[in-house]
Amino acid sequence: MRLSFSVLLIGWAFLGSTTLSAEDFFLTIGGGSSPPANQASLEKNVLFFQRVLDHQKLTHCTHDIFFSDGNEAGRDLQVINRNSVPEANRLMAEFFGSRQDLGLHYRNHTVADVRDGTRPENIRTWFEEVGANMESGDRLIVYVTAHGSRSKDRENPHDTTIATWNNTSIKMTEFVSLLDGLPEDVGVVAIMVQCHSGGFARFIFDGGNSDRGLAAQNRVGFFATVHDRPASGCTAEVDDEENYVEYSTFFWAALSGRDRNGNTIAAPDYNGDDVVSFDEAHAYTILTADTIDLPLQTSDEFLSVYSRLKKDEDADLLGKSESYELILDLATESQRAVLEGLSEQLELAGDDRIVDARKAIQSRRGSSRRGRPPESPSSQLRRRIAGDIERRWPELANVLNPVAIELVTTRSEELVDAIKGHRDYDRYRELVDQQKSSIDGLKKKVKYERFLQAADRIALEENLRRLNDAETIAQYEAIIRAEAGTLLP
Repeated sequence: MRLSFSVLLIGWAFLGSTTLSAEDFFLTIGGGSSPPANQASLEKNVLFFQRVLDHQKLTHCTHDIFFSDGNEAGRDLQVINRNSVPEANRLMAEFFGSRQDLGLHYRNHTVADVRDGTRPENIRTWFEEVGANMESGDRLIVYVTAHGSRSKDRENPHDTTIATWNNTSIKMTEFVSLLDGLPEDVGVVAIMVQCHSGGFARFIFDGGNSDRGLAAQNRVGFFATVHDRPASGCTAEVDDEENYVEYSTFFWAALSGRDRNGNTIAAPDYNGDDVVSFDEAHAYTILTADTIDLPLQTSDEFLSVYSRLKKDEDADLLGKSESYELILDLATESQRAVLEGLSEQLELAGDDRIVDARKAIQSRRGSSRRGRPPESPSSQLRRRIAGDIERRWPELANVLNPVAIELVTTRSEELVDAIKGHRDYDRYRELVDQQKSSIDGLKKKVKYERFLQAADRIALEENLRRLNDAETIAQYEAIIRAEAGTLLP
């Protein structure tokens, strides 16, 4: 039940329109489902997005924010501020106890201009009162920085959720029904970073069901990860924002030209047209973010349904083991940047690098089943320092011993001097910093997956053309054009 080509072009008209009355509406859904699940990084993400809109001079646009408990005065946000803990306590925890939850406390969130809490009924009301009154040519940009969960429906694994306040949630299929309440010629762009967010890529289909063809409304989206995986980046720590690594950190930086700390970044204008589009920001994130995420966009989901890789009976289609030069030759500028950039990061070379990447993933799967990884050099050195300090104060065998308590209170300077004055302490700190900046095994495996995802996508695009269904190709090209839109109207 595909849309006719003519209907699709009518739905597409909003993107080519220069109607002066067309407006952009921003809808932000943020926060967790309860105070223990409402970490400071979710608040920081919303604050960063507000700065992005301000920098892009888009503050005149309607921007409605739903965050955790809304405007209630309760302590709804979980925060860890390690710097608020005395140095002696921090060192005691690091060498003789646990740093987990050190500096943990709760406070009220500081997001300004919040419309309401993220209860599902509030989101539904917004769509009824604001969404339904949008006009032809308007555009809705939805940003979701929240938690999410897997689908509980085995028959529909893509029906994942957005976690909302008071342990409620919104399913992908319900979100589709909310979008259905908008006028058909309102365009939708979604950026979602919750765990399992890729399930929402199915919102391009009628009812969220790929068997029913595309929805009449033009919808595109960019998602931190696929439907069956968690996403990275949620933390309660507030003193480490410069090290936040989650999808939207890189996506918004690419579109605005500034990172979370206000520093200018090199614009990822891969096609050289002097603007950074949504799809270029997505490519930049794939290339730059050292996370466990496997990012997805709606055109990927479309290709997974309407195209295929070569099987025995598909003599004219491309497969999983094509030459790198062939795939690179078919790539767009953004895709080329991803392939070449990841090749450099992974030290892949030669025309067989796609096959080599698949072999690397297989070998990593095997090695991951061989037990625990060896102890890191920094952990070994930490144990050595702790052992030497404990020989001086055997009472540190239990951090609740009176002497141990004295060493973090009245005798705190003694403990700090003993640990920081240890002959191996400076080297230990160097190793810790190196470990933070290095890519661990799981993240490196995901880099290989991103490389193969990009190569397979190019093959699927070419195969879609070779399958030669004009209507399906037109639908795909409409999605591609929408994904190439920009944050600025």
